[in-house]
Amino acid sequence: MYIVSALIVLVSVYFAYSSNLLRQQQPPDAVTLATAKQQKQHQREAAFAPMSMTSVSEDGLPELRILTQNMFMRPPLIKNNKSDWKDARLDYFIEHILPNYDVVCLQEMFEFASSRRSRLLAAAQKLGFAYYVASERQFLWNVAIDGGLAILSRFPVVASESHVFQRGMGPDWIPKKGVLYAKIGIYADGAKPLTDPALSHVHVFTTHTQASYGEVFITQPDVKRRLAQLHEFHNFLESVLPAHRAPGEPVVLTGDFNVDSRNHELSNPDAVPYEREVEDGIATSDEGAAMMAILEGRGIDPALLGPDNTDSFKGKTLVELHDSLQERLGYHPVTFGNIVVDAQGAVHPRETVLTTRMDNMVMHSIDYVLWHNPDAAKAAEIVASLADVGVTPNFTPGSSFTQISDHYGVSALVRFARPKSADLA
Repeated sequence: MYIVSALIVLVSVYFAYSSNLLRQQQPPDAVTLATAKQQKQHQREAAFAPMSMTSVSEDGLPELRILTQNMFMRPPLIKNNKSDWKDARLDYFIEHILPNYDVVCLQEMFEFASSRRSRLLAAAQKLGFAYYVASERQFLWNVAIDGGLAILSRFPVVASESHVFQRGMGPDWIPKKGVLYAKIGIYADGAKPLTDPALSHVHVFTTHTQASYGEVFITQPDVKRRLAQLHEFHNFLESVLPAHRAPGEPVVLTGDFNVDSRNHELSNPDAVPYEREVEDGIATSDEGAAMMAILEGRGIDPALLGPDNTDSFKGKTLVELHDSLQERLGYHPVTFGNIVVDAQGAVHPRETVLTTRMDNMVMHSIDYVLWHNPDAAKAAEIVASLADVGVTPNFTPGSSFTQISDHYGVSALVRFARPKSADLA
């Protein structure tokens, strides 16, 4: 099944790439991602413009509004149902959603055989997102497509890195999935970025890991591949953070981790015969617990993945992480395949335009904002805190599609304050 699916995707992408309909001219002001040199030139031009903060705290310091969103913008000719409404959804996103944030982390924003990512970057630049990092462009001769990742920022990206995972399985063998990292400078209002000193930095990561298709068991091969990729993510953290992070600077891990943290056990099946988001989302699945253990470097019991598994995915150092959604809400919220219950108690899928029938009503919690800042009190200039976090469905009233993607987004607010003298003693 995996091989057939992969072949179908490759053939579809090949014909999309070859089709005259898809050889669209890039917008004249589009940002090209062909070389790192061009990206740096774009950032240098932005460095000469004074910053204007979009949101400030009571102390007059910047507030960082972050969104992570799987955009479901796959290459042309690939769709689930009648239409994926790619262009219309992108237009809606640019007009109604993008302006509300300062840092936007995207997954499945594929560049391959399409000008959509360039169009998004050009529009984002006009909206004040002068900085970005994105997955490296791929071509047919690479026998792969790009990883579909991007980080857009109003605040200066002063350093960036990336890591490509080991190839995925089935259809996930085709995209070069991985992790993007952006070191984002926080400056005083009116400061000139990259020339004036930064007050602090926020270290933002976004990822998209191996997916599973159909019912998921923790012993199946694609789960082990996903957990192995998360181990690579931990190793990437071990490399990046010591090189770029100063004490007290916050770290935010975002993305579609494809790990469902809900265990899907009904708490009261006799009274309520369907899964409820809150009451039945409190317990954590085995894979959800394994994800956190691997990302933190604690590793897992190899037997969890079956008697023949010998990998513990243990790291060299520990990285304290917080599942901010679960800690804030007290349960694992649904971000994919949600339901609605009508007045008669009948259960229906919340979204059917974009989501496959197989994924309708699966009620997965797979999109995350993870937080790391154990030494916040040691910040030199300003102290960062995660002031708010929540699921952002991004519904699209009045459109031919009901939400911006088959996934919900997750938003967060990072707030800064001047440290108290006692905290620095």
